[in-house]
Amino acid sequence: MRKNICLAVVALLICISCLTGTDGDGNGNDYDQTTVLGTLNLFLQVWNDGDVDAYENLLDEDFTFYFDSGDVDHGLPPFWGYVDEAAAYTGLFDTVGAGNISVWLDLSGVTEPEGGAETYQVQEISYLVRVIIGKDMYKAEGFLDMQLEKIDGDWVITKWWDRASFLLLGITETTWGAIKADF
Repeated sequence: MRKNICLAVVALLICISCLTGTDGDGNGNDYDQTTVLGTLNLFLQVWNDGDVDAYENLLDEDFTFYFDSGDVDHGLPPFWGYVDEAAAYTGLFDTVGAGNISVWLDLSGVTEPEGGAETYQVQEISYLVRVIIGKDMYKAEGFLDMQLEKIDGDWVITKWWDRASFLLLGITETTWGAIKADF
């Protein structure tokens, strides 16, 4: 009997959490751009959903993506802008489909800027990206730094630095940028 009561309480708590959700803007969206953490969670959500329009709205029109130096050494440009980023994102999702891309970010250390800040930089956010193409899986592990700017009350991403993680013997993992550049 005690076990059934515990299960009923757990089920009730799950139902309540589903009903209350994590609405950030009151419109049924899980996150909004009025906070840095909300913007980063929305970034993660649109990457996992493949929502091109929502992704483009997270980026400033002067957005710059900076490739890891190891990627530059292997022929990628040092950086690209908004148009190339949007094209790579769209090309990736058009090629493999949203169900074949999985992104994880460690946002546990992200804090909000102190009052009145108009720009803010988050650093050393570890990531894991998996892309499945047919029977092949591409995996990228690394770190990203992002600069965000508050524009009209919303935080937008203005810069993104991609950095590889190193395995034993100095071998680097594939980066998120290298995967995007393939599309």
